[in-house]
Amino acid sequence: MKNHTKFNHKAKIKKMQLSFSFDLTNNFDMDDEVFLVHNIVEEMNLSFLNSAYSNRGRKPVAGPRTMLKILVFAYLNRKYSARDIEDACKYDLRFRWLLNNGKSPDHVTINRFRNKIYPFMDEVLEQLVNLLIEQKEIDLKSIYIDGTKIEANANRYTFVWKKSILKYQEKLIQKILKHFDIKEGMSSKDCKKLVLTEFNNLRNTCKSKNIIFVYGKGKRKSKEQRKYEMLKEWLDKLNTYEDHLNILGERNSYSKTDNDATFMRLKDDHMKNGQLKPAYNIQCATNGGYVVDIKGFSNPTDVRTLIPFMDDLLAKYGTRINRVVADSGYESEENYLYLKEKQIESFIKPSNYEIKRTRKYRNDISRKENMIYCDTDDYYICTNNKKLEFEKIIYRKNNYGFKSESRVYLCKDCLGCNYSNKCIKSKNTSGLKRIYVSKRFEELRRKSEENITTEEGITERLNRSIQAEGIFSYIKSGMRYLRFRHRSMNKIIAQMKLLSLAINIRKLSNKMKSKNMGFIRYKEAI
Repeated sequence: MKNHTKFNHKAKIKKMQLSFSFDLTNNFDMDDEVFLVHNIVEEMNLSFLNSAYSNRGRKPVAGPRTMLKILVFAYLNRKYSARDIEDACKYDLRFRWLLNNGKSPDHVTINRFRNKIYPFMDEVLEQLVNLLIEQKEIDLKSIYIDGTKIEANANRYTFVWKKSILKYQEKLIQKILKHFDIKEGMSSKDCKKLVLTEFNNLRNTCKSKNIIFVYGKGKRKSKEQRKYEMLKEWLDKLNTYEDHLNILGERNSYSKTDNDATFMRLKDDHMKNGQLKPAYNIQCATNGGYVVDIKGFSNPTDVRTLIPFMDDLLAKYGTRINRVVADSGYESEENYLYLKEKQIESFIKPSNYEIKRTRKYRNDISRKENMIYCDTDDYYICTNNKKLEFEKIIYRKNNYGFKSESRVYLCKDCLGCNYSNKCIKSKNTSGLKRIYVSKRFEELRRKSEENITTEEGITERLNRSIQAEGIFSYIKSGMRYLRFRHRSMNKIIAQMKLLSLAINIRKLSNKMKSKNMGFIRYKEAI
């Protein structure tokens, strides 16, 4: 028989002590990003981070400044999971150097610290931007804004649609009114009061008569019990519909898994069928190739995000901002007026900028742009040389309360016109041509178009494409951040700000390595 050596698992294993030199100058290049992260965080005033640790309990493994260094450097190396960061703190020499060869924090400590510093990430990013301004890497004169949609950490099929909730609520109200024989319409709140009053009266009646409710098979429910259960079901449904509408607010949908997430149409459609997925609309402002600020919105359209986003930027950087450069998705009369009021030049591309260059647009006789306008007498002349004279002024208010003014021009001589089939496209019974002109909006649009068509405007549009769109491309492709890992608006905004810190430091590191420091503004190649 062959002799087999048995492994004695009870035998004591000698501990091998390995000594490492944590002087990284002997192991890594002096321009390694870990040194830059360390120096930048050391320059910051982070006294507000002390509240991230409570004074009770055991002494923390690492201080808040060290933990922030670890988080930023981990995100810079595409490590977003707390367990991945824990492993890096144990086995990566650069993380060990940041910890000064101290004890490695576990994933619970890392995640707890990350959750506690979320409210402070805005101030941390602002300090980095101010540091870059001092180093003349950012000048803030022109802000390039763009948006993208990133999928939320939510179930794709736990959706709530506003139209469905309103439809079910209305059906229930009609059912209740029919039960009480009320012919007049009633709001949801009044209907709820009516049902609640009847429910309370019935409950008191049941108590006074000592009516015992029965349940189970073979039990016959009393008339009072059946009515009691019906009213309770109505109350529960009315409360549920009311809760859904409160969460929805101005949105058309939300996810039950993450109430702040809205269902949006994303470019990366995994099922190839145009499916809506829960996501956030992320808005980013860049300058000099760096992220100046980043914010999340539940609104899927960009046009409603400009004003609140600019309010935050102006609160931080004030009059340093002179221009806003954005694409056609941000164009609206309200946004134009806001920028004019704040004395900021608008470099917003009009929504009809591309289409009006086409032959089809220029040959469309129904458009007011292809008619002749007489300024002195205030009328338009159509293709058939007929006048469209001023009729009236109408005021429109959108869903968000903004009021716009439009002048209506009417042609009274359209009957029998040979061009009426091509000219009148609206479904009106009068058969007369009407056009609506918002002079204030047209003037603001014309001014913005003049700005973007100048040589300076072309350069600004080029920089917006490279810088603003380039940041999102780098987040998704370079940083591989395609889906949020946390839930709720506050947490995802803090995550994006932490990611922006890492992106800015990586950008600065690359410029230092290439010895190309200073403000960057791209120009069109001649």
